[in-house]
Amino acid sequence: MWPLSSTRPKPLIPVALGKSLLERWIESVRDMTDEVIVVASEEKVAKRSKELGAEVAFQRSGIGTAAAVRYGIEKARGDTILIAYTDIYLQRPQENLVELLESVPSILVREVEDVSQFGAVIEEGGRVKAIVEKGIRGRGKIFAGVVVLERSKLEEGLKNLKPSPRGELELTDLIPAQEPKVVTVKGFWKDVGRPWDILEVARAEFEVREGIPNPWGPGKIYGMLPKVKGNVYIEGPVYFGEGVEVGPFTHIRPYSVFLKGVKLGPFVQVKNSYIMERSKIPHLNYVGDSVIAEDVNMGAGSITANLRFDEKTIKVMLKGKLYDTGLRKLGAIIGGGARIGINASLMPGVRIGSGSWIYPGCVVYRDVKDGERYTC
Repeated sequence: MWPLSSTRPKPLIPVALGKSLLERWIESVRDMTDEVIVVASEEKVAKRSKELGAEVAFQRSGIGTAAAVRYGIEKARGDTILIAYTDIYLQRPQENLVELLESVPSILVREVEDVSQFGAVIEEGGRVKAIVEKGIRGRGKIFAGVVVLERSKLEEGLKNLKPSPRGELELTDLIPAQEPKVVTVKGFWKDVGRPWDILEVARAEFEVREGIPNPWGPGKIYGMLPKVKGNVYIEGPVYFGEGVEVGPFTHIRPYSVFLKGVKLGPFVQVKNSYIMERSKIPHLNYVGDSVIAEDVNMGAGSITANLRFDEKTIKVMLKGKLYDTGLRKLGAIIGGGARIGINASLMPGVRIGSGSWIYPGCVVYRDVKDGERYTC
């Protein structure tokens, strides 16, 4: 999730129309039980979890999902344990959780075109027989990050668990022993592991939230009405957080999201983008298919390019290798506190590190490190 994760932990990134996945999970589970435990390894995550009314089990050591579960189960009181990964987005969480809890043990799965990047679920008669981590290719079912298990059997498995070939204690090594019932995901599901995944999650959230009438164009507005200065044209669905200012002569296109305190000035166009708290896009800017973190300032005339000349899918550098996003349109990913100089152009798929400066007039063809001063 770099560079968004440079300024706040991944679980606290406001992915779902202003809500972090952590916040969304706590709310969803709290509707069903008064016992919500977050296993945290960072103080910021622990603090926010407590603010949201959850108990915190602070993970002091260990690597892997089962290592985290060990700390969580120490605080749990019930005989049935529901475990959810907070980097998973479920469009209709309550519907899925209710079905899981109707049959204990049970596991949430999803069918995908290629299981090689996930944990492939091997089932027989609607029950899990094995979960194979990243060792199988092709279409199949994957573990979707939510499982309900019997406490006594889980505790017994944790006592005898050995590290996986990756050197981690894996929850997926414990699940098959209980042969949980397979439950297929209802609604949209996403493993949110890359910044552009946020754009997909936003679209899914618009489908399940209630909008309000839009005084400035077609479609609906979600959240609250912005402060508008002069003539603007807004095409919904669009989400506005508290204190957003727009105009004059601003054009906002569908599926755009503006969180608290964002300012959009004259002759600005934003399309299918996610703009986080207090960022400023003040004048003569185009932002398309982009994700912009908090406290970013774009100078006059600076733009994001979102389409290649050859219209091929856009590739992004991940872990030193080019990764094909599969997206024909993708703009820039800009980290918190970045400063984009006047008349700068950001090429499709570049990532701009937090606290970096892009000097005026530059065309940015590569990723920019956190704190870097990028000159032409």
